[in-house]
Amino acid sequence: MKILVAGSSGLIGSALIAHLEGEGHETFRLVRPESAGSGLPWNPAEGALDPAVLEDVDAVVNLAGRSIGAHRWTPVEKQLLWDSRVAPTRLLAERLAVAPSRPRVLVNASAVGYYGDRGDQELTEAAESGTGFLADLCRAWEEATIPAADAGLRVVNIRSGIVLSTAGGALGRLLAPVGPSWLSPYRWGLGGPVGGGRQYWSWISLEDEVRAIAHVLGGDLSGPVNLTAPAPATNRQFVKALGRALHRPAVVPIPGFVVRLVLGSELARALVLDGQRALPERLTADGFEFRDTDLTTALQAALAR
Repeated sequence: MKILVAGSSGLIGSALIAHLEGEGHETFRLVRPESAGSGLPWNPAEGALDPAVLEDVDAVVNLAGRSIGAHRWTPVEKQLLWDSRVAPTRLLAERLAVAPSRPRVLVNASAVGYYGDRGDQELTEAAESGTGFLADLCRAWEEATIPAADAGLRVVNIRSGIVLSTAGGALGRLLAPVGPSWLSPYRWGLGGPVGGGRQYWSWISLEDEVRAIAHVLGGDLSGPVNLTAPAPATNRQFVKALGRALHRPAVVPIPGFVVRLVLGSELARALVLDGQRALPERLTADGFEFRDTDLTTALQAALAR
């Protein structure tokens, strides 16, 4: 297939490009004016996307979006997060809807934050959206794809959990919230369950994340699809597995107020203290087989990279 990827320079995007090209697919990158990389230009801030870019490609993957946990959620930061996801997605969807020779499928990023804080409730793709800024953002992000779906494209909204990689994404921020990775309390044996440790963290290895995206690209699924390993872990279970992977104790509790002080109250809740017990029901039913189902082993592999 010929596959156009937006957000190709990020953690998932760069790994996805390598995976797809390794499978023999031809990939093209959509790049913004400020990007240092080469590719096909677009400028979502100005609504600029040459329709010719969408011709002669079989699929589009949109992973574009500012990092959720890189900065405190000030009103300005929250607007930047919103604008980096909703407007670019809507631009892509609207242009795809009227393209004379349109791709067959749009795979668009989303996150399990769609469900909000749901305690120990098991969350399949049929679960309703939750409350809070992150849930609102994910809902608007997914709704921005509607023009493409209404025009007959197969649209898949991939709701990803915590992707296990220290190269970026949520895990790196969670392990080292105040600076570089060597400052992580877990690396020094000074970490433990956070805020009581009962909140569920749905996770997935980076390898399974990109394999799952490739799977939905070539399949028939449409609508929301949870990209999470089959066995989500509580925060307590997660940090115990992390301790085993690091060969360090992970028994020193970290009070919730400490995380709120470091990250800010709203970001701390959404990223660390809230939880989603998301299950990949549709992906599993569609025949996808996870390679990484043991959390300790998956964390060891992620930390070794």
